[in-house]
Amino acid sequence: MAKFIAIFNDTIDEIEINGFTVLTEKEMEEYEDLANSINWPFTYTIGEDMLEFSSGDDLLSKIEFREISNDEVKVLKKLFNNEFGVFIGFEFLENIVGEEEEEFDENEEEDDYDSSYDDEDFDDNY
Repeated sequence: MAKFIAIFNDTIDEIEINGFTVLTEKEMEEYEDLANSINWPFTYTIGEDMLEFSSGDDLLSKIEFREISNDEVKVLKKLFNNEFGVFIGFEFLENIVGEEEEEFDENEEEDDYDSSYDDEDFDDNY
């Protein structure tokens, strides 16, 4: 199965932020699908600074995927345990999607509430 290196590159206040991770082809496709499912702005905090993205597609524009050989995978695993620097991973993206779903659920519950059935509207004779 093919392996890929995903290289992240962005800037904060003219400072370059870089990192990489090694992914299988399936993981790369899942990562792209997850990122593409985010169509709202979000931020990623690094220390006291934040990277801002308009969407998952914006994040993906900062990542380059390159296929690598098995020998290159072995070297990256030996030297860096398959990741290095700043790379916005699956867990963070899943949290972003989860937070949006929770917010949607909360808004939906508020929309479903019908105030016409408040207790004070009922006559005490019932």
